[in-house]
Amino acid sequence: MTSLTHLHKANIGRGQSRKNKKKASSSNTKTLMYVISFFAFIVVFQTFRWQILYAEKFKDLSEEQYKSTQISIAPRGKISASDGTILAVDEPVWNIYATLSNEEDEREKFFKDKEKFISEVSGILGVEREEISSKLTEDFVYASLKKQVSTEKKKALENAEIFGENTQGFGLYFEREEKRIYPNDTLAAHILGFLGKDSEGKTTGQYGIQGYYFGDINGRSGYTYEEKDSYGNVILTSEYQPVLPREGKDFVLTIKPNLQSKAEKILEEVVRDTRSKSGSVVIMDPKTGAILVMANFPTYSPAEYWRVPETSILKNKAISDVYEYGSIQKPLTVAIALESKVIDEDYKCDDSTGFLDLYKVTGYEDLKGSKVYTWNRKPAGIIDIADIFRTSNNPCTAQIALKVDAQKYYAKLQEFGLGKFIGIGLQDESTNYLKPFDYWTKLDVITSAFGQGISATVLQAISAQSVFANDGVRMRPYIIEQIIDEDETISIKPQVLSQPISKETAQIVKEAMGVAVERGMLGGMVKELKNYSVAAKTGTAQMLDRETGGYSTTDFISSCMGIFPADDPEIIIYLAIVKPVGEIECERGYDHQRQDDELWRHDSSLPLSRAQTVIEGNT
Repeated sequence: MTSLTHLHKANIGRGQSRKNKKKASSSNTKTLMYVISFFAFIVVFQTFRWQILYAEKFKDLSEEQYKSTQISIAPRGKISASDGTILAVDEPVWNIYATLSNEEDEREKFFKDKEKFISEVSGILGVEREEISSKLTEDFVYASLKKQVSTEKKKALENAEIFGENTQGFGLYFEREEKRIYPNDTLAAHILGFLGKDSEGKTTGQYGIQGYYFGDINGRSGYTYEEKDSYGNVILTSEYQPVLPREGKDFVLTIKPNLQSKAEKILEEVVRDTRSKSGSVVIMDPKTGAILVMANFPTYSPAEYWRVPETSILKNKAISDVYEYGSIQKPLTVAIALESKVIDEDYKCDDSTGFLDLYKVTGYEDLKGSKVYTWNRKPAGIIDIADIFRTSNNPCTAQIALKVDAQKYYAKLQEFGLGKFIGIGLQDESTNYLKPFDYWTKLDVITSAFGQGISATVLQAISAQSVFANDGVRMRPYIIEQIIDEDETISIKPQVLSQPISKETAQIVKEAMGVAVERGMLGGMVKELKNYSVAAKTGTAQMLDRETGGYSTTDFISSCMGIFPADDPEIIIYLAIVKPVGEIECERGYDHQRQDDELWRHDSSLPLSRAQTVIEGNT
């Protein structure tokens, strides 16, 4: 019993143990299954996320890994003058690097004669030995030595057998770039503009032709797409077609380099001699509108534009700055009166007082006591059109303007191009302001007659005056002769803008200006031209004082317009000098705030021997 009972109890214990073990095993299995299921869920979820949610992302990454893009930079177009002179062009330059692989033999060879390498490279590149040596450490692989090196120096490095025969260029790497060069330095700088960097560091055109036409000059880069297998081998496929680079367009300008160069030198001399702030000159063919010269001083080098002491020097003031231009307006006033038939070529003005009473001719109470005077405050007597120009007589010019219907006078000013944008194709071009006719008064007619209260750029002024050199016809000024690309050549043809006056009127005014020159201070210089005749008009206008809102008593713009030869014009010249210092006597104009109307004088010593660039004030 006892033994059996014991045995029975023992068997019962074993059975319970087995059951417990089974329970434990089952629990562990379940736990393991839960763990496996959890991780399986994570895997499935990740697979779902990768394949479904992030499919496009990984597709792109895969394509980036097995596809590559090769970019081909298009050569920029060049800019040249009509005679073939290159004004702006790209030339290859090279960034020079020292480079070595990790091959032991190669590195041993290099460092064995490292000093010879440094000496040779330093001499050719003009870089200090210490600077090069500091970069060639024992573990170097890649080091920049100098950037934008000429092709000549690059070839010298390639041919240098620094480490013995058959080692040309050993330890060197050459990276090509394109650099914009200007073979004639500052010549036509304001016409060309320059290539600079924008806020993102990208190359872009600024000012001039290169600013206005940067996209055309810069061309379009090409792209070559390649697809590779997992081993990096290129797969030939028709899916990706190469995009070929498109070269930039070439621009041919109308300017004459020799004439441009001479004009720039003379302009610099005049600005310096008169101690002026700046000056601008434009020479144009009046029969076509082609610009032969456009220059400003101070000027700059487009290759080193960052060296200018102030950014205003970068502006092409001949097209960007708007000024009141004074008595150069008088030929336009006389022409409008002739065209309106209110005067004829035999017109005589009776200036018996030396002034025009503004209250008397306008009836405006606030103008009581205000007068427009002659330049010397003396009566001129009875004078013809030529003497009106020669003496730059304000009272007579104002009287002539008042004879014309105001609305017709205003409309003619518009036909001359005042208040009109020309669009010559240069960046930063401005237009002049012509007050709407609804706001015009008799006083506006009077002051505009002698060039106060009316303004223009030098380009707009020469465009208006050109009618006297082209039988009354105003041509569109243009400076681009041709635009050339791979497919075609676009030639710019002369274009008529308007004909504000007849051939007869243009002839009368031109002849009167020619007679004025012969009678006046310019007559002696004209005689030096022997068989050539010149028609010209000068002008001086007060500049606005920004602090007072009125006219400055110290700052002036002096201008000169000339037509040559007068009998059969080939060129028209317009010169403007800003803030000269000298003894230039100018007409007072009017000042309704001061009843004494004192004649102002501008102190300077402008030499009167400057060929066709002489400024006489308004005499």
